[in-house]
Amino acid sequence: MNTTAAATQANVTVATIRTWCRIGAVAAAKQAGRWVIDSISLAARIAIGQRKARMTSRYTITDGTNQYGTATYTVARTDGTEAGYGPDKDSRIYGMTYIKRDYAEVAAAVLEQLPEEYQLARREVRFHRSSINSNYWVWEVTGGLPDDPQPLKVNVRVDSPAGKDGIAQHLLTAVRTHADGRADRIQKKAEAGAIAAAEAAVREAREAQLEEARRQKGPLATPRQVDFILKLLARREYSGEGGGFFYGPTDRAGIEEMSKADASTYITSLKGDY
Repeated sequence: MNTTAAATQANVTVATIRTWCRIGAVAAAKQAGRWVIDSISLAARIAIGQRKARMTSRYTITDGTNQYGTATYTVARTDGTEAGYGPDKDSRIYGMTYIKRDYAEVAAAVLEQLPEEYQLARREVRFHRSSINSNYWVWEVTGGLPDDPQPLKVNVRVDSPAGKDGIAQHLLTAVRTHADGRADRIQKKAEAGAIAAAEAAVREAREAQLEEARRQKGPLATPRQVDFILKLLARREYSGEGGGFFYGPTDRAGIEEMSKADASTYITSLKGDY
């Protein structure tokens, strides 16, 4: 099978499948430059991962009863770490008590594989009271590493027809894809920052030129004059007519450096008002 099908079956990203192929974690061979994965080897690798996950389970579900006598299901840490905020506490399971076991199972399944930098919550999506739509609940994952320029925010409805396993898979796949793309996002941000810095330097140098022109000539052409001169020049070029008693620059940079008085004379000449 190809890497895309293997990633779907293993519930991992395509990049992870390629890594497994390169290091020999699964039996695979390249054909026409593409990895072809042995399905039996992949199934064995998935089974190993599942056994490892069961052995290192960090979250469990504890049964209880609320003040009204209704059965409750609370997501808890297997190592006894308490829910809450502060040192030696797990804020991600704070308030994770539900009256439906399916909800607790989804939360535990997602948290089991959710990197520490991400948060899981069940929240209500509220519409404006004038809307015909009804409020509904979603599972939502947010977060990412502090230096990530684009934190993740993804959700899926709690009543999704995909069921609890599909919900967990959808959220975790989104997290893996987001984590895999972090390096590219950081690089693009750095490149955008470099471009912005270069543009700022050009603007600063241009402003220095204009300031020197003001010092020598006094008030310079106004933005309105500059735009009007460019419009008149374009009209003259289109019609083929022109001339006048005053000649000046034909590009924006040159026109911006004209004195306000010269710009006015230039306009008069271009319009033929003489």
